[in-house]
Amino acid sequence: MLKASLENKSPLVQLLISLLLVVGSFAISMFIGTILSFFLFDINLLEASQQLDINSDQVNIGALKFYQSIYSIGMFIIPPFIFAYLASKKIRAYLFLNGKSSLDKYLLAAFAIILSLPLINLLADINSHLQLPEFLSGVENWMRNAEEQAKVATEKFLIMKDVSDLWINLLMIAVIPALGEELLFRGVIQRIFTKMTNNIHWAIVITAFLFAALHMQFFGLLPRMAMGILFGYLLVWTKNLWVPIIAHLANNGLAVIMTYYINKGNLPENIEKIGSEGNFWISGIISLLLISPILFYFFRSRKREA
Repeated sequence: MLKASLENKSPLVQLLISLLLVVGSFAISMFIGTILSFFLFDINLLEASQQLDINSDQVNIGALKFYQSIYSIGMFIIPPFIFAYLASKKIRAYLFLNGKSSLDKYLLAAFAIILSLPLINLLADINSHLQLPEFLSGVENWMRNAEEQAKVATEKFLIMKDVSDLWINLLMIAVIPALGEELLFRGVIQRIFTKMTNNIHWAIVITAFLFAALHMQFFGLLPRMAMGILFGYLLVWTKNLWVPIIAHLANNGLAVIMTYYINKGNLPENIEKIGSEGNFWISGIISLLLISPILFYFFRSRKREA
């Protein structure tokens, strides 16, 4: 019987199985996405792969968004549920999806993300000035070029002509990643590393590093890792995966909404760079001071519940 068959396996075995599930599900979802792209967009990827190449002049943005959504679901959302089925008799409990929190905790988690934006921008600025040793200069140049290409790709994705484009981007860039990445990294990977290290703090940091590294953007590593650490502690303090999901959703969703209204001329362009211009150290420290009471509230509420 497959259900709970991994329950008593070592953390290393569980980690390897989880990675195999991710790779396998990702491959299957890409195949499904290829088939659906042919029927829905009349794109044969075996002959016209450039239509899903973000850097190509022939790229079909609508088809690319659909294709990316399909393989994101296959890579992040489906594997955690399969793994939870194999690792526990109670799937929702294993993934911390049965936790209950008061409305104020969801709102505070989202509010903490908004308040942390200057601090995140400060970390991004610090990260942008990091340099690898001279003998790795070739690697650094490759990473900077990859970063620029990723930036161009993001800008193309975030071109929104109307409200329908806004809703599509919110689903693709905010909802699916927030749900999927938290299920995989906090719901599965962090739990495995907690068992492996027998230390929740190390588990949070390692998981946050893997979470940041997944995006393959070295010069965004620090801010993403900081976000991952925050999400990890929110789960530990609430025992409810929906809290970091809401926080993650607030971060991604706010970026999409701000871009939409900036492009419409309803918001100033420099609003996204709060904390990364001028006295960014001051704004970053103020940001840290503002979110500290919220984090302390989550920490204390966890102790009271315990």
